[in-house]
Amino acid sequence: MTPTKILIGQVFIVAMIIAAAMWVATGYVAGVFHYDAALGAPWFIALGRPIYYPWRLFEWWYAYEPYAPAVFLRGGAIAASGGFIGAGVAIAGSVWRARQKKNVTTYGSARWAEVRDVVKAKLLKSQGVFLGAWNNRYLRHDGPEHVMAFAPTRSGKGVGLVIPTLLSWTGSAVIHDIKGEKFLASDREFRRARKRLQSSSASRE
Repeated sequence: MTPTKILIGQVFIVAMIIAAAMWVATGYVAGVFHYDAALGAPWFIALGRPIYYPWRLFEWWYAYEPYAPAVFLRGGAIAASGGFIGAGVAIAGSVWRARQKKNVTTYGSARWAEVRDVVKAKLLKSQGVFLGAWNNRYLRHDGPEHVMAFAPTRSGKGVGLVIPTLLSWTGSAVIHDIKGEKFLASDREFRRARKRLQSSSASRE
């Protein structure tokens, strides 16, 4: 969820909490007075009970507070509780929104992988194409998807990814080895494992 959506939801929830607290407080005061006609006409009737506008509490407080101060004090406390609860929700929403800003993708979504990403991608298997190392463990891909390593010349693609993959590969493979480097580096191990290696474009079984 984006920080903007969280902010909109945060404002809506806080407003609803405050309004609900005022509504409960108004209903409480009206109930204590047994919905007396002096309170005015209700907004509507629900389940046989009059429902008043939330702000009627303050009108009644101004007009009748001297006659029942304790009742309005409790009603005011109920209404004020909505503000405190709303403030707590607003703070929690702000913390959540601040954390979500770490995942903003306005300028791209590329980032360093975390533990859950590595586990979800199933890169900790004991077979497959070598991709690298992480926490003293090899990262290997053993799925049907294609794997492409993109890096400058002489940066270690062959010795770091291709050759380790070939030395541990259990199936057949066709390797486009123009310079013959992969053949020279892996031929001895293939012979030791009694596997056949052809030097022309390196077709291995």
